[in-house]
Amino acid sequence: MKKKDNKEKNIKIESNNMKKMFLMTIVLCLLHSILLVHQDFGINVVLFTIPLLGTIVYFLKENKSIKNKLGLLIIIPIIILSSTYFVYSNIFNLINVLVIPFLYLLLYVVTLDKLKSFIDIIVETFKLIFKPLDNISSFCKESKKEFPDEKISPNARKIIKSLVIVIPVVIVVLLLLTSADQIFGNLFHNFNRLFGNMSFSNILVRIINFVILFFYLGGTLYFISKKYKDESKEIKEVKKKDPLTINILLTTLNVIYIVFDIIQINSLLLHRVSSGFNYADYARSGFFQLMIISVINIVIILLSKKSEEKTYTKIMSLITVLLTLIIIVSSFYRMFLYEQAYGYTVLRLGVYIILITEVILLIPTIVFIFKKDFNILRYYLIIALSVYSLVNCFSIDRIIAENNIRRYDRTGDIDVYYLMNNHYDNLDQLRMLSKELDKDNKFIDIDKEALKAYIKDMDKDNKYNILEFNISREKANERRE
Repeated sequence: MKKKDNKEKNIKIESNNMKKMFLMTIVLCLLHSILLVHQDFGINVVLFTIPLLGTIVYFLKENKSIKNKLGLLIIIPIIILSSTYFVYSNIFNLINVLVIPFLYLLLYVVTLDKLKSFIDIIVETFKLIFKPLDNISSFCKESKKEFPDEKISPNARKIIKSLVIVIPVVIVVLLLLTSADQIFGNLFHNFNRLFGNMSFSNILVRIINFVILFFYLGGTLYFISKKYKDESKEIKEVKKKDPLTINILLTTLNVIYIVFDIIQINSLLLHRVSSGFNYADYARSGFFQLMIISVINIVIILLSKKSEEKTYTKIMSLITVLLTLIIIVSSFYRMFLYEQAYGYTVLRLGVYIILITEVILLIPTIVFIFKKDFNILRYYLIIALSVYSLVNCFSIDRIIAENNIRRYDRTGDIDVYYLMNNHYDNLDQLRMLSKELDKDNKFIDIDKEALKAYIKDMDKDNKYNILEFNISREKANERRE
């Protein structure tokens, strides 16, 4: 009797969860349509992100799907990156369109299961993109069971079906007619105002977007709540490989790196080069290659752990870490010299960030070499997400503009076209530069005129609704002339 009561109780809980899932999916789709469709990104991104994250966490907890609570920490960078649309207007706004959805997938994978290897996490993350598609029909069937036709009277069912068909058709027809004939449109002036003067294409896009998001989001919530934990996972036994190959590789590379680092210290840092050698060209090259080599070295060290652990392998791995540090410093210094000569860009600043991140990653890498069963992936994820989130909290475009203008004051050289990137973070700096150029005869007139025209166009483009509110754009608008 007790088992029967528990079973009925579980069925009731599942039924309530399914109803909540269906209704919350509809609410989220409506919010997405209102906040994001046909809107520029601003505060609306945060307003949608918070209820979406709340819904995801709620269903994970309700279905006891959380296997790794540390995975919930990924919520922090998601909120931070979403907030940057409210605060800044720079290149990261474009990059984060891809990064934020990837972090959602990573949140599912890391939270729903214990941390596995890096390759397994990447594979699971990309598989999760398509998994909701397999669960759309299950989501729809389960939802329909919770809202059976028997609970609705025949007359009410007929009325509902009629309204579902009639209302959208009438709205579409009126929108088409009011846009086709001005006199007829004047009769329905208030109707147009009610729908914000939406065009037929606008309404159609919102409907299509709502339907697609409803099925995909519903399939996602259904999958992470009910199916993910039921899927069988093969646990592969990790076989230790013979260390000969990795030892030969580490030894050979270390010998090469020692020779390379001696040359770097002697020529690049101590300026000891042969006569007639172009030191400037030598110093301002090779940073990308060295950056890639440093990444390769970290990967090789990680692979060395898969072999039978020997003292020699550990020593060689540690030497590789130290030599990699010298390579990173060399790459950093080369980039610094290159930037001093040619100016500041997002890509060049990105190199700095990657190199600094690599230096930080070397700390857990050293621990990984000597400590058995050290979960290095957890620390790599924490460091990478922390650095990326922190970088997003700075106005990159403003930093680049300020440094390029400061460099112009010293050298009289600036690529003003690069700074005209349709972002608002650096608009104040460009206004000051324009005033400075009027007093400076070193700069050609065509660039001055192009800069003034750009600033004028940016000042004109200042109309937006409250959902698109962005602090950087608002400040730029307040200071426009």
